Amino acid sequence: MPKNNLIDFITESIKRNKKNQKEYSFGHGYAFVKDPLPDNIDLDYVLETIEDILPPIMRSGVESIMIGDFKEFRERHINAFFKDGAVYVTNSQTDNDDMIDDIVHEIAHSVEDLYGYEIYALEPNITREFRNKRVQFENLLKNQKINTQGFDFGDVEYSLEFDDFLHQEIGYPTLESLSIGIFTDAYAITSIREYFASGFETYFLGDRDYLKKISPILYKKIKELLQND
Repeated sequence: MPKNNLIDFITESIKRNKKNQKEYSFGHGYAFVKDPLPDNIDLDYVLETIEDILPPIMRSGVESIMIGDFKEFRERHINAFFKDGAVYVTNSQTDNDDMIDDIVHEIAHSVEDLYGYEIYALEPNITREFRNKRVQFENLLKNQKINTQGFDFGDVEYSLEFDDFLHQEIGYPTLESLSIGIFTDAYAITSIREYFASGFETYFLGDRDYLKKISPILYKKIKELLQND
């Protein structure tokens, strides 16, 4: 076999083996591919990037990452969730950055499980910061003549009805526009947990200075957790 043909054969063999690979190393655990990923997703790159970005203390609550088409995604209209030490993420991904965003966001929820008391109970109070932003946002909606339908914007816990109101009645484009300077993104408005997870994502993947400016207590909480490493 000519040298160039041999190199091509080896290259294609490596690609085929990678495509069929099911289990990957991640931190002190693993990632498992239940259903195939698109050809443009480089899972080695995704996992290595997350390990480089997030220090071990922020990954310590994740034992596994399960990748595939899970019924919860259809039932709850989501593309990722964290449960019992595992991040579940859809195999339907646009690109590597899209997948990194999804996984880092769910890792933030694992951090909540480990350090919930430090995040929410100790001063300075992140819950108060979030509630004040919610009230500020409610007033902004009213100024825009948007009917808030009697929802209690001071309630920081997740509500499906409130989520539907935000993202179906008001819609993402309006939420994104009005939330600038108050929340890191529209999803952060949904609940205190999503406020933390969106801020966590911004701290490690986005504009850290912007997070510090608009959410100083949330920024400080993440920075304090890092000092435990």
